[in-house]
Amino acid sequence: MSYINILGLRGEGQRVVITSILLLLSLVCGAVHAQSTSEPVKNVPVKLYVTYQETDYSSPWKKKKANSRLGYGCVLPDRKILTTADIVKDATMIKVEKNTEKKYYRGRIEVIDYDVDLAIVTVDDDSFFNDLNPVELEERVRIDQPVKFLVLEESEKIRAIPGEIVKVSVEKYYLSPDSFLTYGAAVNFEDRGGGWSEPVFSGGKLIGLTMSYNSKKQYATIIPTSIIKHFLDAIRPEGYIGFPYHGFIGAAVRDPEFKRYLHLPPGVEGIYIQSVFPDGSADGTLKEGDLLLSIDGFEIDGDGYYEDPFWGKLDCRDIFSRFHYPGDTIEVEFFRNGAVDRKKMRLKRFSRSDYLIPPYSCGSVTEYLIVGGLIIQELTADYLKEWGEKWGTKANKKYLYFYNYHSRSPEPGRERIVILNKILPDQINLGYQRMDELVVAEVNGRPVSRLEDVVEALEQPENVHHRFKFEEFGRELILPADTLSEADRRIGEQYGIGEMRRIIK
Repeated sequence: MSYINILGLRGEGQRVVITSILLLLSLVCGAVHAQSTSEPVKNVPVKLYVTYQETDYSSPWKKKKANSRLGYGCVLPDRKILTTADIVKDATMIKVEKNTEKKYYRGRIEVIDYDVDLAIVTVDDDSFFNDLNPVELEERVRIDQPVKFLVLEESEKIRAIPGEIVKVSVEKYYLSPDSFLTYGAAVNFEDRGGGWSEPVFSGGKLIGLTMSYNSKKQYATIIPTSIIKHFLDAIRPEGYIGFPYHGFIGAAVRDPEFKRYLHLPPGVEGIYIQSVFPDGSADGTLKEGDLLLSIDGFEIDGDGYYEDPFWGKLDCRDIFSRFHYPGDTIEVEFFRNGAVDRKKMRLKRFSRSDYLIPPYSCGSVTEYLIVGGLIIQELTADYLKEWGEKWGTKANKKYLYFYNYHSRSPEPGRERIVILNKILPDQINLGYQRMDELVVAEVNGRPVSRLEDVVEALEQPENVHHRFKFEEFGRELILPADTLSEADRRIGEQYGIGEMRRIIK
């Protein structure tokens, strides 16, 4: 993903990227009291300079060109800096500066959660925080409430851009496949780009950080402080525990015929459980075909909404993510086999290792194997995004099917989808060089569930050959085992590949 792609379309929100203005987006703020829209905001600003380098997932042994970004954040009471995860993802160096002195301080990521797009940056020299005031968090905002977005002018003075909260809803986050509480605000960033983690204040208190901005609609999506507070509270002495995931797919129940099919009594409402993820929160509690009626005492309607006492109807997924932590036990009520039942559900976090197709690879080593010119790796969302801005429609259709419908559901006997990315041309693979974008089913007669299976299978060739079998039409590829080592050495030199395999066990 390129720098422009990172600042480009984010789900439903679009962000206008103007490179010259990006050089101005550099505030890490202390406590702020907004003045009129033409006056600078009080208090001493500091700046975050992030150098980053992403993996080229289509050529996984390589890194893309190093780049830099400047961003926002806020000083917390514990002398840490709150910012968004996309500001510091793939960081190779973080420098922090404040306007009271022309000096750089070394920053480093202490905690990061890509699911909720939040991160904590700490500064090694604690004296950095001596003249900075921490922000106060405000967890509740109302519809139509006026707010202020902080921006940095060319003069490096801070301005408060006025906005207004127009929506409170549960939406998909930037890097995550999950949905969490968001605020939507009407705001005009006046050709400043916007949506790049600007702090948002009301009454002198922080109400959130921006996650995206649509310049045509003049609409910003905000990560609310209730999610920020949950993120901060999830940082425990034993480590970061994250957010729980409900672990099922539900569908609205509106059709009267479907209700009759389910034998629902009059007035009974809930959502239909289409599937339950293995080893997730709902596994062992809910079953496919159940009608979920209530969660933790909140009744669920036929569209999957519950009544929040402050904001009204919200998606029921909010109950799991905002009110609870992994390890909590809650009660769910459901309709099954003509009767209402209740059970306890122990909540779990859905970690990256639980996915059939991981939703992001940042923060981890990209694993691959190159053998006989065959580039073999595991399918990830970041690999799909190499198709560009419209990867959701342009990428390999079979891969997209897996990603859209099975990414959270490891299949029996399959932990990951292992793919043949492409073939680097060499005399050892003559006749196969147009084979690419295939799912590896077997190597030397052994089923492949993960990349390590390929490595192990290559230790036992079939006679003097290695046989690769793919899911697509049972296609096969044969390589000679006796000349493979020499071919790998030659291919590595020809294509400038330092490591022919990178596998972390």
